[in-house]
Amino acid sequence: MAFELTFPQFGRLPLELRDMIWGYALPEPRVFEVLDSPSSAQSQSTASGRLMFADVRNEPPPSIARVCRDARQAVLRRYKPIAFSGTVKHLDLCRDIILLDSYLQVKRLLKVIRLLSQIEPIRRSATRLALGTSWGLHTGLHLRMFHRSVQTKRNMARFLEYVSKFRQLETIILVVYQRSAFGLRLKCCGPDRPRSLPWRHYDLYESYHFNFNVNFNLDNYWLRRPYQSRLVRYDPEDDRTEAEKVQQSALPRHSKQCIHDPQPRGYQVHDLKGTFESWLKKFAEDETLGPSLKVPGLETATLTWIYTGVRNDGFY
Repeated sequence: MAFELTFPQFGRLPLELRDMIWGYALPEPRVFEVLDSPSSAQSQSTASGRLMFADVRNEPPPSIARVCRDARQAVLRRYKPIAFSGTVKHLDLCRDIILLDSYLQVKRLLKVIRLLSQIEPIRRSATRLALGTSWGLHTGLHLRMFHRSVQTKRNMARFLEYVSKFRQLETIILVVYQRSAFGLRLKCCGPDRPRSLPWRHYDLYESYHFNFNVNFNLDNYWLRRPYQSRLVRYDPEDDRTEAEKVQQSALPRHSKQCIHDPQPRGYQVHDLKGTFESWLKKFAEDETLGPSLKVPGLETATLTWIYTGVRNDGFY
């Protein structure tokens, strides 16, 4: 309505230009974690019924869609309903990111990617896929498909076979570090004290990432409270000193790292990305796999889950 009052000719602009203008009011790209569904319901006969969102809340299109008819049409041209195991979320598959986190063992990871490749809207429009990694003070940074106890070549071949079915996939993102941010408000007592005390915590470090966003109890509102996500691209550099490089070369691959490191070192991210890139290059040059094998680009990033506030007398 504001556009009609201040710019009556807005509706006469070309559709592409109107969509660009409405696009400035859309939310930033979001991260949606997907996993295989443990349910044994009849809906599992379909690929979408065998998958689920980690956050099981239904999500409508962005609120800008309620401004006017033109805004709603512009939003719905971008955001499409995706239903997994009865949960419906509206995703902009050209910008939003599907995350497969590190607790998925190799077999489950390949299963989820295979099922995603069978869902037409995702196969046709998804542009970015994120893979969670495992990191610990004693184990270092690694991707399960590269563990010495699994058949990496076979797993990577199957992985790229499924990934190549995504027609618009441009980038695979390795999420090398995750953390949670909370907005906590403590209710204070007394006439001279404020009613609430804001407190923000951005550095909750754990040896391994815990999936706070997975809703195991659907009746527990605390587990279902809204959150945002912030994915930041991370360009790794080998930050080892010459002495550390010599020492590292003499140790086993999964050696113990400095216990004072609160997160992976740049050289660890650099090495993991290099390993993944070498496998991508190897399969890209393998003519026996055929010309249909599409090899996407590779990026590394950090991910922050941002949760809403909690009060000392309950949750909100």
